[in-house]
Amino acid sequence: MTAFVIETNNLTKTFKEFKPVDALSLQVKKGEVYGFLGPNGAGKTTTIRMLLGLVRPTKGEVRIFGKPLERYRLEIARKVGSMVETPSYYGHLTGYENLEITRKLLDADRKDIDQALEIVRLTEWRNKKVKTYSLGMKQRLGIAQALIGRPEMLILDEPTNGLDPAGIHEIRDLIVTLPEQMNMTVLVSSHILQEVERIADRVGIINRGKLLFQGELAELQNRSRAKIYVEADRPDEAARMLFNAGYRIEKKEGALYIDADKSQAAEINRSLILNGYDVSHISEERKTLEDIFLEMTREAQSV
Repeated sequence: MTAFVIETNNLTKTFKEFKPVDALSLQVKKGEVYGFLGPNGAGKTTTIRMLLGLVRPTKGEVRIFGKPLERYRLEIARKVGSMVETPSYYGHLTGYENLEITRKLLDADRKDIDQALEIVRLTEWRNKKVKTYSLGMKQRLGIAQALIGRPEMLILDEPTNGLDPAGIHEIRDLIVTLPEQMNMTVLVSSHILQEVERIADRVGIINRGKLLFQGELAELQNRSRAKIYVEADRPDEAARMLFNAGYRIEKKEGALYIDADKSQAAEINRSLILNGYDVSHISEERKTLEDIFLEMTREAQSV
């Protein structure tokens, strides 16, 4: 049996001359939280709609639980819970009554409602009308709806959109517990790296419909070349001296950025001092994950 719960191969969607998803090949492992990351308009929601069978691909293949979605759509749908964009609910009904509607539609066990309410921490609000809920509580109710029927996979599209920091924290804490509590795989999309960074085992970065990166965040960090940051007097002369010594150098706002790692810092410092330059600061610098993410998506935007 395949280790991947979701596999897409060259998944593409075209609307006339607009291509929101372009030859996308995703691999989501069983039991992980997979962060689907990209700027607004990158193609995340269109991809999710194709994974759920709500939109037909122009070309390419989707396999869920090792089976082609096109052929086994109804069987697969019973094992997948989702919340796309904003949750659907009846404001004049209670949280419990909203979940009861979902349960009847799915012909699920009534115990699923109590379990879902407990997991999303809405048990004490079960008999309150949803129109009295905060935005964060409504988002949690949407996740509870997606948990009815005890799906093997959960797909959440921008689940923290519009929430305040406390609401974001609640949803984030909830998501990381689901694989163990519910024995499920979670795919969560977001345009905010810091959110995904704190919950995901692996990430896929998409922009303009193309997959730019897929893997662990540590792999992404390793793509960043270290630089030695130096502040010294007479920076133009110091840069020429180091360039002649074989270093690649970039000068910004009077400081020097040298393509080297910290193992070479002492040698660079010694060379500068022996050649008569006063060094006031030297350190290793690496790009943050956010810098790398923004750089990748900007580069894709300019292609």
